[in-house]
Amino acid sequence: MISINNVVNVSLSSVSASLSEYNVGNLMIVTDETPTVLNPSDIMIYADAGSVASDFGAGSNVSEQANIVFAQSPNILASGGRLLVGRPKNVLATSGYEALTGDINLDAIKLISDGCIDISVDGGASTQVENLDFTSVESKENVYSILITGLSGVSGISTSIDEGILVIKSTTSGATSSVVLSAGTGTGTDISTALDIANDQQVSGTDTRPETATETFFRLFGSTYFGGLVYLPSVSDSDFINLAKAVQTKNCMMFKGVSSITDVTSGIGYSVKAQSLSHTRIIYSSQDIATAYASVLLATNFRGSNTAKTMHLKTLSGVEADDSITDTVLNTLVSNGVDSYLYVAGLPKVWTTSANTYSDEVLNQIWFANSIEVAGFNCLSQTNTKIPQTEYGMSLLRSAYETVCQQAIANGVIGAGKWSISQSYGYYIYSAPVSSQSNADREDRKAPLVQIAIKFTGAIHSTDVIILVNR
Repeated sequence: MISINNVVNVSLSSVSASLSEYNVGNLMIVTDETPTVLNPSDIMIYADAGSVASDFGAGSNVSEQANIVFAQSPNILASGGRLLVGRPKNVLATSGYEALTGDINLDAIKLISDGCIDISVDGGASTQVENLDFTSVESKENVYSILITGLSGVSGISTSIDEGILVIKSTTSGATSSVVLSAGTGTGTDISTALDIANDQQVSGTDTRPETATETFFRLFGSTYFGGLVYLPSVSDSDFINLAKAVQTKNCMMFKGVSSITDVTSGIGYSVKAQSLSHTRIIYSSQDIATAYASVLLATNFRGSNTAKTMHLKTLSGVEADDSITDTVLNTLVSNGVDSYLYVAGLPKVWTTSANTYSDEVLNQIWFANSIEVAGFNCLSQTNTKIPQTEYGMSLLRSAYETVCQQAIANGVIGAGKWSISQSYGYYIYSAPVSSQSNADREDRKAPLVQIAIKFTGAIHSTDVIILVNR
């Protein structure tokens, strides 16, 4: 009897794992407070305020901020988000080194059979490295090999080849750590000119120091995605603006409360608007209000229907509106792109401004860009064969992007609108013909450029009414 496999041969294959959507509802609070738990992780994740109080103490600032986050209705949990807590770390001390980045003159160094060069480690007296015979070298690598052998007798250093460059590093660390090559003063022929050490890269060591706010942000954001940031440690205005510039480069928003009109007119509020740092939301008149604002905005669940929101005229929980905001103060806030929480006809309401772009519009753009990125990646990665570099293949890619556009219509981010062609979908997707690609792009297997035009729905924040009375 023969096997059925001679007639029918079945093999199974599974679809590759897909990339999950980025959750813009995740809110990162950075604190310099120390948790009470042993061996805390770099990023601590919470779905309730009680757990934050348990880990940091009920009287801690981060616990108070967590209470505000989860007091909102809806809050970040509505979008599947979580409260993340991260802390600044120390940047470890570094070692000094010299990298031989100069242009080695092989013709000149091949004539030297008794080479010598001086080296000073950590600012100490120079050591003479002698008897270096380069007469048989044919390449830069040969020169490095002879140098490494000659330097093996020098204490306090290590040698390595990094991206094809010889690096001589001190074995100590800190501000006094250094390596300096100089003209040979020992017996033999100086090789410093042939090695072109004048163009070497010399870097001194650094002491252990606290991270800057920007370094903390990049480290945490590189570890896990979050759509919102609240940075609690005190920093200078210039350091805050540097942090805001860093946030602007990522699909993330930062929320900062200020309590002084000076901060609005000439401090960080003014600078954020003047430098078009739209991913940073300055909110008057406290950090508590800013944190509450963040939780409500990040509660937007873009997977739902008609869930896109504006923050204008929203009510916040657990924080008091500022009853000192007059029309004059409000005009100052609005012109400087600062949102606020005030009383409107006796009711506490958020007041937003477009001077630094409406916050909901920024969040919508972040969600849309994230979703397009994930859709494109999943389209390319989930096939068990390939996406062909043809018009059919491009149609598959466009379809993946169209799925995101359709969801943007469903959740209310995109609305109907007509472009220069006859359509009213609220979006338009175009890809350049495959036949128009350059040979270089085709050989690199790049898709032709895809362009997507979308029309945001916006929001109505005010209305004028004329009443005609007929007597």
